[in-house]
Amino acid sequence: MRGCCRRVAEAVRVSDAGIDAVATMVWAADGAPQVVDDGDYRRLYFGPLHIQSEMDRRDPDVLQLKYTQRMMALLLFLPKPRHILIVGLGGGSLTKFCHRQLPKTRITSIEIDARVIALAPAFGVPAEDARHRIVHADAGDWLAATNERFDAVLLDGYTDSGIASGFGDPAFYDRIRECLKPEGLLVANILVGAEALRRYKRVISEAFDEQMIVQKIVPDGNNVVFAFQSLPAEPNWVAMAAEAKKLKVRHGLDFPAWVRSLRRAHERHSADAGEDVLLPLL
Repeated sequence: MRGCCRRVAEAVRVSDAGIDAVATMVWAADGAPQVVDDGDYRRLYFGPLHIQSEMDRRDPDVLQLKYTQRMMALLLFLPKPRHILIVGLGGGSLTKFCHRQLPKTRITSIEIDARVIALAPAFGVPAEDARHRIVHADAGDWLAATNERFDAVLLDGYTDSGIASGFGDPAFYDRIRECLKPEGLLVANILVGAEALRRYKRVISEAFDEQMIVQKIVPDGNNVVFAFQSLPAEPNWVAMAAEAKKLKVRHGLDFPAWVRSLRRAHERHSADAGEDVLLPLL
């Protein structure tokens, strides 16, 4: 299961040359991943319709896509995670960021496609070491067999045809919750149509006893779902806002804006199970 990002038409930095390269490429019938260079940017595609990952070759560890940035809002709830599981390696954006920015955190990345793993060096994914490993496996099978427990699970697994089929199974989310530590959380990138999104939200919400906050990322179309083992009815938003300022300095992401957005979404969800719609961050 590979990470997925956004549609080509919504990729604001694709140059004319980059679009031409995509338009003239011969795409593999089996959906094989392909790398396209566009000036300073390198992108991983699964067919011509979706950019899977984007990397600025001048700063390879920076998160380029808005939804990947928003997934790191997990640090507002767990500033010092000890072990993160990433489902869907893709171009390694989340893996690289966590490896560099969280030097005391263990990182396990699960990827079903050996061809994606083989492309990891092209995207500067660090070699495996004592706290970082890449596992070639189906995430559902691997989770069913593991005895490990995680502080956070980042779910970003897609194939060339869209979100992985197993990700709609309620048992999959039940098992993820079983694999989380008592204060742990799931952060899932969901890129589907409106009706399917309602189903995914319902399945995840039921697995996590409705302890969930949804963030819609505009204009990409992604929805980032935060689901919690234990979310207080009234999180300490004041303390979280103070921590957000420190996290912004430490990691270079707009955590203060995310606290405000998460709070609005949580309050709305508590009232009517709605979701927060966000304006693009400047």
